Amino acid sequence: MEPSPAVDHSPYAHPSFQDMEGKPKHLITTMEEGSIQIINSDAPLHFWGALGMNFTITAAPISIGSFLALTIGLGGPPFFFYGFLFTGLGQLVLCLAAAEIASSMPHPLGPQKYNRLAVVEVSIPQYSSHTKPWHHFLVYVGVCINALVVNLPKCRKVMDWSLSASLVFINGAALFVLITLLVRANPKQSATAVFVNVANNSGWGSPAVVFFLNVLPGLASLGTCDAATHMAEELELPTRDVPRVMIGSALLNYLVAIPTMIIFLFCIVNPEAMLSPVGGQPLIQLLSDGYASRVLTAIAGALIVVGFAIGSWAALISWSRLYWSFSRTKGFPFSNFTEKTTDGVPVNALILGTVLTIAIGAIQLGSSTALNAVLGGASLCSGFSWIVVFSFRVWRGHDALDPQRWLNLGQWGRPLSGFAILWNMWTITWASFPLFLPVTLSSMNWSSLVAVGVVVISFFYYILFYRHRSDEME
Repeated sequence: MEPSPAVDHSPYAHPSFQDMEGKPKHLITTMEEGSIQIINSDAPLHFWGALGMNFTITAAPISIGSFLALTIGLGGPPFFFYGFLFTGLGQLVLCLAAAEIASSMPHPLGPQKYNRLAVVEVSIPQYSSHTKPWHHFLVYVGVCINALVVNLPKCRKVMDWSLSASLVFINGAALFVLITLLVRANPKQSATAVFVNVANNSGWGSPAVVFFLNVLPGLASLGTCDAATHMAEELELPTRDVPRVMIGSALLNYLVAIPTMIIFLFCIVNPEAMLSPVGGQPLIQLLSDGYASRVLTAIAGALIVVGFAIGSWAALISWSRLYWSFSRTKGFPFSNFTEKTTDGVPVNALILGTVLTIAIGAIQLGSSTALNAVLGGASLCSGFSWIVVFSFRVWRGHDALDPQRWLNLGQWGRPLSGFAILWNMWTITWASFPLFLPVTLSSMNWSSLVAVGVVVISFFYYILFYRHRSDEME
C-alpha cells in the first residue's frame, strides 16, 4: 500500500512526446522495465493550484447549501445528513480506485482516454426567482465570459496563484458564514430534529427508497474527482500530482462539508421557506431567515457568488483541456480548429466551451425541466464512462497498470475497482428516480432519457466518422 516511485507507462509516454506548446517533455528513463518518468520543469500549474482547481469546481461548503430543499419532505434533516455521509464514503472509495489508474496513466482525457469515450460534464448553477429569467441569464453570461477572460494566455501566469488562493477564500468565506449563522440564527433546530426525526412527504412509501434518493448532495460535492486528470500535461509530475490532487480534493470536500451541513441544518429557522426560497436558492433563504439582517445576507451572498465565479474558472480550465485533448485524436467535429493552442493555452477550446455553456444555460429561458434533464444526463454519462474504465481494470488486473506507479493499491486494487463498478451502477440508478410522487411532466426525472440519447448519438458518430480516424495521441 506504500506509494511507489512516480513513473509513467501511459500510451503517450515516449521520447517524442510533446506538451501543449509543442515542446518536448523532460523525460527520464528509469532502470526498471524501461519506465519513463515525465517531468515538466516548466509546469504552469503546481500541486496547490491543481488542488484549488479540483476543490472549487464543486466547493462543497457552498454547493451543499443548494440542496437544502431536500430536507423538507424527503426524509428530513436526518436522511439528508446520513445520506451524505453514506454517499460520500462510496465516492471516496471510487476516487481512490480512480486515482490508482490516473497514477499509472495520467492524461488530459482522464477516463475518456482510458475507455476512448468522450463524455463532457458541464455544471451550471440554476436560478429561479420572481424577477425575469433573462435577467439571471445575463448575469450567467457575464460569469461565463469572466471565466473565459481569466483563462486566456495573458492571465495564465496568475492562474496557478489564483486557484491556490481559492482554497483559502472559499473555506474562509464558509467559516464566516457558519460562525455568523451560529451567532445570529434563532431559534435553532433541536438535535432530535436534525439527527432523529424523519419526515417523508415524498409520496414514496418505503423509507429505504427515500433514504437512497438523498444521493444528490454527495454526488454533487464529490462527483468531479477526475477534473485533475485533464491537467496532466500542465503539472510537474503528473504520475504523482494527479492522484494526490484527486484524493486530497475529495477528502477536503468531504471533511469540510460535514460540519458545514450540520451547522446549516441546526440553523434552518423557517423550514417551510426552503420549498420556495429567495431567488430559488435554499442557501440564500437560510441566510436571510437566520441572519434577520439584509446587510449580513448581502455580504454572505456576495461571498457565495464570488465562490461560484471562481468555480466557473476551474470548471472551464479543466473542461477545455479535456476537449482539446480529445480534439487531438480527431474525436470531435472541427477538431483541427479546437486542437490548436496559443502560447500553450487551448484558446479555441476555451471559446467553444464558453459558447456551449452559454447555450446550455439558455435552456432555462424555455424550460428548467429540460435544463435539469441535460445536466442530469451528463452526470449519468460520466458514471457510465467510469464503469467502462473500472471494468477493464478488473478484467486486466495489474497487467494494464505500470508496476512502478506512484499509487499502488496492491491486492486491494481489483476489489476496490469492482466496488466502484457496483457503486456507479447504484448511484446511476437512484439518480434516475423522480424525487416526488405522483410524477408530472415537470417533476419527472428525464436524465436517463438524455443519457441514452447521448450514448446512441455517440455510437453512430463513432461508426460513421471516428473509427476511420487515427486514435493515436500526437
